[in-house]
Amino acid sequence: MERRLGISEARRQLADLVEQVRYKKDSYIIVRRGRPTAALVPVDVYESWKREREQLFATIRKIQGTNPDADPDEVMRDVLEAQREARAAAD
Repeated sequence: MERRLGISEARRQLADLVEQVRYKKDSYIIVRRGRPTAALVPVDVYESWKREREQLFATIRKIQGTNPDADPDEVMRDVLEAQREARAAAD
């Protein structure tokens, strides 16, 4: 479950929020002055995002290395399209 929480409330409840994230796998968007500022997510979700990001950039570097004359914007479009297709296939 994802909830939005003001920064003052998050500060008051931080210990409880951490427990909810850890044990219930809840997620929180911390809002400051009405704008999303930070996210409190389970560490396994964060680690997964980091791995996916590293894989994405490794793929981009690999494609650029094998196609040094390719337009970088076109390479990025191709990579993002492949990423969308991979995520759709996984769902």
